[in-house]
Amino acid sequence: MVSGNSEAVGAAADGVAALERSGIAVSPGVGIGVAFVVDRQHLHVRKTHIVRADAETEVHRFRAAITKAIEQLEHIKKRIPHGEHRQIIKAQQLMLRDRDLSTGVEKLIREELIGAEWALGRVTEVICETLRKADHEYFRERSSDIAFLTQRVTAALRGEAVGPITPPAGAVVVAHELSPADTAEFARCDVVGIVTETGGQTSHAAIVARSMEIPAVSGIEGVLDVVETGDPIIVDAISGVVVVRPGPSALAQWNETRDRYDQFEDRVQREHGLPAIAQDGTHITLRANVSIDEEIGSARFHGAEGVGLYRTEFLFMNREIPPSEEDHYRYAKDVVRRLKPYPVVFRTFDLGSDKPTKLVDFAAREANPALGLRSLRLALREREMFLAQLRGLLRAAVHGPLKIMLPLISGMSELRQALAAVAEAQEQLEIAGMAYAQDVPVGIMIEMPSAALMADVLAKHVDFMSIGTNDLIQYTLAIDRHNEHVAYLYRPLHPAILRLIKMVTAAGREHGVPVSLCGEMAADPRYTWVLVGLGVRELSMHPSAIPVIKNIIRASGLEEMTELAERVLAVEDVGDAEQAVIATMRARFGEHLQHGGGQRFAVERSEEVP
Repeated sequence: MVSGNSEAVGAAADGVAALERSGIAVSPGVGIGVAFVVDRQHLHVRKTHIVRADAETEVHRFRAAITKAIEQLEHIKKRIPHGEHRQIIKAQQLMLRDRDLSTGVEKLIREELIGAEWALGRVTEVICETLRKADHEYFRERSSDIAFLTQRVTAALRGEAVGPITPPAGAVVVAHELSPADTAEFARCDVVGIVTETGGQTSHAAIVARSMEIPAVSGIEGVLDVVETGDPIIVDAISGVVVVRPGPSALAQWNETRDRYDQFEDRVQREHGLPAIAQDGTHITLRANVSIDEEIGSARFHGAEGVGLYRTEFLFMNREIPPSEEDHYRYAKDVVRRLKPYPVVFRTFDLGSDKPTKLVDFAAREANPALGLRSLRLALREREMFLAQLRGLLRAAVHGPLKIMLPLISGMSELRQALAAVAEAQEQLEIAGMAYAQDVPVGIMIEMPSAALMADVLAKHVDFMSIGTNDLIQYTLAIDRHNEHVAYLYRPLHPAILRLIKMVTAAGREHGVPVSLCGEMAADPRYTWVLVGLGVRELSMHPSAIPVIKNIIRASGLEEMTELAERVLAVEDVGDAEQAVIATMRARFGEHLQHGGGQRFAVERSEEVP
């Protein structure tokens, strides 16, 4: 998306020094407009004590405020024309109905005799603190959702309302952070860009911005200290850069950048509905990674041939009890019907480690949760929760092409146990007389070196394999990519990683088992040739990355992709591999690397290949 208001920006006075700040591009495009600063003041929490006789009155006041906040969100939802946005608001309404929230607040009111505002603040702060400590970005972003809802309920307790943000046409909204309700309201305004001090790729505000194709950059600390309403501002949501008060010469250059991006987008989007077929006729299937329901529309829009990774653990959030078989069935049925005739690969719940859950009683805090009780290991221990999900998925498969994927398999022992659970779920459905699909493909994620090394054995017992490079790189290179001290070692082109990928694809070919790749490497245009050249024929990625990857594949031949992969496999050092790949891809697809779906690549201005 490319937006702009050049005349307004052109009115900037000469001689005023321009400021440039870097952040995270969360919704691609270039926006040129005038800043509209949003100052959401944090509501002060009244720390009041009450007498016991007033406790029930205070509880009633709290319940009324919750109801009021839900009604306010309902009014917002009705004004929004997009289905995906309505789903986000609906999710926030469900958060407000969470029994853990209401029970916790009411307990504090009754037992500690404190006011509803104070009790609400204490309960939600505990929830937010837990979420902020999570390694997974999605869970960290949910802490912002909780904070916004707390503000809304607190305002309702005071008899106030959180009013809508109404920026003028051609504005770039600048804020500390924005709630999903705030961002969804922009569908009614002609906003050309969004800049926030906090937030990331998985925030609901970012998801809404992408769905509305509004260029957005997040994570720019202190931007409110240097921007005022009316300032000319440029949002480069390709590289994650914001320029405040650009001069005339800079503005002219940005107009050229915007025009080039516009032409590139037009060219790429014209092909988004076409299959990713290389020039020699090789078909590479491109599917979407989906975390939440509202991303399904984006997957369809960007030309995904189904979903290669549906993360089901998010169904377990904000619940007192685990989802039932019926919950899994109804949810999966809806997803499958929306994506027919394309398949949907549902990953069984990958809870634990960086995805904490209150549904499971962990005996003690694990010193190293990434290597502890998580994912399939947890599912095999919490068997009833696992079986309920399997039964729901098997039943939903009656309504369309559905596949079940088992995460974090380490070897045959775990695979046998998991397949036995699938068989048990089928037997339970038979006994209950429930309709279910008996030929549901069951596959595994290859995320550990042990699984990659055993791929030739594992392939004999599964219907498909999917390489999860995020964890595979982390476990193989023994690094925590979220740890700033060792994150520089997270290098996908490490020879060990390439050899493991090659090993898995070879095992798949030998046994006639399809092999896909669903890690972050799939969405990076730098790696497309290498992955296809290594034998990967299915790639699953964030929906917005699909058009660029598709365009690269359609302009390439299998022979040249294979040649690059073999050349990289022959090198001994990761630096040599990176230089060979970047040199080749820059020479052939330089523009694609700059406009790769809003992702951050090593070709950014301030970063070169090590």
